[in-house]
Amino acid sequence: MISREKAIKIKALAIDIGNSSTAFGLFEGERLKKRWICDTKKLKKADLKIFKDCKVVVSSVVPSVDKLIKKILSGARFIDPSKFDLLKIKIRNKKEIGADRVVNAYAAKKLYGYPVIVVDFGTATTFDVVSSKGEYIGGSIVSGIRMTCDALSEKTAKLPNITIKPPKKIIGGSTVEAMRSGILYGYVSLVEGMIARLQKEMGVKVKVVATGGYAKLIAQYAKGIDVVDMNLTLKGLSLV
Repeated sequence: MISREKAIKIKALAIDIGNSSTAFGLFEGERLKKRWICDTKKLKKADLKIFKDCKVVVSSVVPSVDKLIKKILSGARFIDPSKFDLLKIKIRNKKEIGADRVVNAYAAKKLYGYPVIVVDFGTATTFDVVSSKGEYIGGSIVSGIRMTCDALSEKTAKLPNITIKPPKKIIGGSTVEAMRSGILYGYVSLVEGMIARLQKEMGVKVKVVATGGYAKLIAQYAKGIDVVDMNLTLKGLSLV
């Protein structure tokens, strides 16, 4: 956390509220000065009160938390994809798309050019596409790697809940090693396959930017990821 005096001095706060975690970024102009993360379910009034004098912009996919933010930070600006005019959005229903996906697409376009694909490894993993015309044209959604791992344990009688980390070998010599191999390399293959299919459909070579909690891990093994930017969403909020 940060002191109220420091927050007031910097005055620009970006908040990215996800299903599992919430990321905070304090900016001085376009420069990220401090970043921290907390569990979304444990977010409290005390975490927010020190920012009441800051300029605040929020991306959220958790409506229940929005109420808390609006109560404490009454002047906070929430990203509304249906009214987002900084990026041309070419999908049928703008109200369906998550604010984080729009912000990611906008940030990637501004910072890395276009066409571009953003892969965000959150609770769900999203693939978002900005076309050669600079338009957001949609993407794909799949369960996140942690969710996939949890489901494997919860839906079976004997498989344990494990930490996600690289196995020593692809051929696992134990149940845990086999699970780690299947989850990591299976997910890597999913990511590589989706990137290849998206690029094939677009008909051009596209830069791929990865972000989200597992971006660094997956990027070590997955072909096709050009850039890892762990602060892409926060940077996008600051640009807005």
